[in-house]
Amino acid sequence: MKQHQKKSIPTLILILITSISVQAETSDLSKKIDSLFGDRSEKPGCAVGVIENGEYIHSEGYGLANLEHEIPISKDTIFRIGSVSKQFTTMAIAILEEKGQLSFDDEMKTHIPDLIDYGEEVTINHMIHHFSGLGDYEYMDYPGRFKNAVGEEFRWGNEDYLTNDEFHDLIKTLPLIRKPEKKFHYSNTGYVLLALVAENASGMSLRKLAENEIFNPLGMNNSFFNDDVNLPFKNRADAYTPIKEGSNEYKINVTNLSWIGDGGVYTSLNDFIKWDQNFYKNKLGNANESLIQTMEMTFEETKAIKRNQKMDKEKENENTYAFAQNLAFYNGYKRWSHSGSWVGWLAHYARFPDLSFSTVVFCNTNEIDATIIADKVVDIYFKTKEK
Repeated sequence: MKQHQKKSIPTLILILITSISVQAETSDLSKKIDSLFGDRSEKPGCAVGVIENGEYIHSEGYGLANLEHEIPISKDTIFRIGSVSKQFTTMAIAILEEKGQLSFDDEMKTHIPDLIDYGEEVTINHMIHHFSGLGDYEYMDYPGRFKNAVGEEFRWGNEDYLTNDEFHDLIKTLPLIRKPEKKFHYSNTGYVLLALVAENASGMSLRKLAENEIFNPLGMNNSFFNDDVNLPFKNRADAYTPIKEGSNEYKINVTNLSWIGDGGVYTSLNDFIKWDQNFYKNKLGNANESLIQTMEMTFEETKAIKRNQKMDKEKENENTYAFAQNLAFYNGYKRWSHSGSWVGWLAHYARFPDLSFSTVVFCNTNEIDATIIADKVVDIYFKTKEK
């Protein structure tokens, strides 16, 4: 029988000092993040999470998820996360590629037979990385193509209305605005088309595909692509806009549009940490690391693989886009990030893999810029660590 060695008094003192130091560091971090928000007890606000080594060292709600019923924001409050959703769209596509149900080099028309003839070879890979040459519906790249009921330019968000099918039929007719690979041009249009690719290749809606292949395997039980915004669900954060700048009076600013792919994921802090941690130990698809490596491949890298060339990703200040993640460097550390906004919801997610550190910010008012808050939280984190 082995004897258990007793820890020496100096060892116990060292452990105690370390524990107190970590607690003080975390407390200092939280106080400084709290100070970013002030009093939001009667206002909409944000949920903010700081992840370190697989756990939240800070996770707090600031403000109200619902003003009428005075429901506070919590770790379980469910936000629409705008374009951060694109990561889930590309993961669904990557899983289908791993299963052999499509190839990144497939032409879009292979999976959307009634798509307009672009006159150029436009692939899934082009769409994923915004090098297709397709314009963006939201930013007026196609004036006159989207009209409302009185024949005026369509107003995106909650003022005018199109069904999912009506919108899909319209974007299938949109031409390229430049040749593929000429220029990076962010295109929400392309990501809605990618949702149709995923649906046609899998035989199920993107909502169901993501539920089966992403959310359920990760235990993200309160997360989903919302392809019908009229359906109720628990713990939802409504979105708001101030009636005028600096006002304490708000109007509801949620969407009545339901297409997905470019956006449409609803999730909470308690669910999102499971997505973040999957980048360190993949549970999706075949549960191989290769799926995560795919998610971190830029367009130039995918081209280099075809040419059997090697790419250098370690250039300081390099900004690239890989499967709906922006790669940049902060203090010499890799940072993968993406922001999102739609009507009154804003979101930002950033991951520093070398530090096992991430920030998550979800907001339900467009008076707060989630990206600015996220950048401030990152600065607070690094300054706290310097002490």
